[in-house]
Formats: sequence, structure tokens, C-alpha cells
Amino acid sequence: MLLRNAVFGIFAAASALALQSGAAQALDRVSIGTGPAGTLYNQIGTTMAGVLQREMKVPANTRPFSGTTVYLPPLAAGELNAAINSSVESRSAYLGQGVFEKPVTTIRALATLNRAPFQFFARGADNITSVEQLKGKKVVTQYRTIRPFDAVISSALATAGLTDKDVEAVVMAGVPDAIRAVSDGRVDAAVVALNIPPLREADATLQGGIRVLTMGPNEDAVNSIPGLEVGTIGPGPASVGIPVATRVTYMPVYLNSNTHVSNDDAYTMVKTVYDNWAEMQEALPALRSTKQADFLPARVSHPFHDGAIRFFKEIGLWTAQHQADQDALLKP
Repeated sequence: MLLRNAVFGIFAAASALALQSGAAQALDRVSIGTGPAGTLYNQIGTTMAGVLQREMKVPANTRPFSGTTVYLPPLAAGELNAAINSSVESRSAYLGQGVFEKPVTTIRALATLNRAPFQFFARGADNITSVEQLKGKKVVTQYRTIRPFDAVISSALATAGLTDKDVEAVVMAGVPDAIRAVSDGRVDAAVVALNIPPLREADATLQGGIRVLTMGPNEDAVNSIPGLEVGTIGPGPASVGIPVATRVTYMPVYLNSNTHVSNDDAYTMVKTVYDNWAEMQEALPALRSTKQADFLPARVSHPFHDGAIRFFKEIGLWTAQHQADQDALLKP
């Protein structure tokens, strides 16, 4: 409740600032909100900042926060020019759902950068291999700093017919804390982005490594949530804790901006990332599964920036369906 009220208060202040700020101004720097150092979102933001600084010829940097919910208020207020957010969180913020008591109407999408895999993991030595085996176990069911992520956790449990009442529910601050808690044996399982450095480190240091759990048979529990879908990850050098083909949750990761950023600057940011995508993929393997054509998803979960739309129209990706989704979201 305290976090909910704090987020609501900050967004109220952000809305007031938005009314005072007037027309969007040209950027003299790019500041990208991300999760803590070592997380996937921080890696993406850091890789991108270097490219944007070089090509746009303005200072660019990441601003790590303890969780993604925490940096949505400064993004909405224009204190950040961009941020890395999940599709679920972006949609929840724009529509004013969950922890967001009022719609965050200034948020705008620039591009989809990645379809990130998420799933429960446990210590390999515990011989837990599926979500069904979590009944009665100590499980992270909520992150205080990533509140819209609750839907990812609850849907993963629901694939096995479980709820937070069927496990010993634990609330953690953020993903790094959860990985440490599982590694230390204080918690049996937690949902995190797969293959991120802290998880790879846990796999390397734990006796028996880590084990990613396959979800239960009710995959509709995931697929029915806008912005989430089920997919398979197979074993391989880049997949720690996955000795066999494993069903996991995929969630699009967005580069977001806001209405404080001008159309020209939004256009330039998207075009710069698009044109230098091969370089970013070389620097960050997590991006290699995303093709340039994937920058625009099939459906629009929250409104795109007009500058981004201009770019996507130029390269022939923006369709009548995208426009219909955009119009429906922006309808008064």
C-alpha cells in the first residue's frame, strides 16, 4: 500500500509538470531509465546509450533504478527521455491499472527491442524441475519495485493450477535480491529474466548450478494476458539451467519515451537504433534473436510516439491494424 500511494503521488506531480512543460523541446542529452546494474534492461540501456551518444552527438547515459516501476514516474514527467520497460508494465501504466491508479498518458513506445524469456528457477541440487513442484515451497510472489510483474509470476503459477495461497509467499525488493535469496537457500524459487549475468553467476557458483522450471500444462494462463506468450527454450551454451527443452514465458521489452520528447528526436532515436542494430547485437547477445522487422510488434499494447510512427511508415512496417490500435488507445 505504501508503494502504491507513493507511486500515485509521484505520478500526480508528474502530471502537473507535464501541463507546465508545454511543447516538446529538442534533446540536449539522452537519459535512459533501466533496472539495476547487471539486469537485462540495464545491459540493453548501456549498449544503446553508447550508440546514441556517438550518432546523435549528445551526451547519453543510463540511470539505473532499483526497479522498473520506480523510474516510470520520472519518465512520465520528462526527467528521463527514454526507458526500458516490459509490455505488461507499459500497458498497465498507460491504462492506469494495478499499482497505477491513474493513467500515465505521457508514456509512448519507440520500439520493441527484445522478446525476453522469464521463468521460475531453483537450485539444481533441490531437484525441482517443474512449476507443479512448487506447492508448499518458499516462492517469490511479488517484487516491490516491479509491481506489474505480479501478472507474470501469478500466470506462471497458474499454469500448474497454483496461486500464491498454495506456496509460502515471499515478497522481495527486486530481481538481484531474489537471485541471491534462491542461491542462499532462503527462497526455493523466483521468476527472473533468463540468462542475465547474475543468474549465470549463480549457476557457476552453486553446487549443482541452477535449474529453470518448465511451466504447467495450462498455458492459456499466460497466453491470455496481453503482452505475454509461451515459448520453448532448448539446451545450449547460452542457456544456463536448461538441460532439456523448457516451456517459459516470453515478454516483449520496449524502448519507451514520452510526449515531452519532440517528434524529430523520437524519430532520430528509433532510426539510430535501427540503423546500428547489428552493432548492438554483436555487443549484447540477448538482442540477437530480434530482427529489425521485429521493432514493431503485430499489435500495439500502448501508444507509439508520433516520431516513431513516422519512421515505421517510411520503412513500410506501420499497417492499418497498427493505426487502428493506436487510434483506439488514444480515443478520449
